[in-house]
Amino acid sequence: MFETLDKMMLAGLGAISMTRERADKIFDDYVSRGKIEKENRTGFTKALMDAAEKNRSELEKLVAKQVRETLETLNLPSREDLQRLEQKVDELLGRES
Repeated sequence: MFETLDKMMLAGLGAISMTRERADKIFDDYVSRGKIEKENRTGFTKALMDAAEKNRSELEKLVAKQVRETLETLNLPSREDLQRLEQKVDELLGRES
């Protein structure tokens, strides 16, 4: 389970670290290779940034889901469980005084 999470996180790191400057460098590299024309910079950069944001968002959802599932399998007490126990302890201590 953690191996899959590690792979997904590594795959998403590129998307998370995408900046406009990096997108522009990628665009310049494509122009120098003749794969794209200079006039397309704005559309290319926007598309790259949008894709990076979408990937970042999907990675956040995946990580949150994995954490939730992991916590459920650990069978840890919830915040509400702990609050109930604290209240009971306080009640018991109040009765003993």
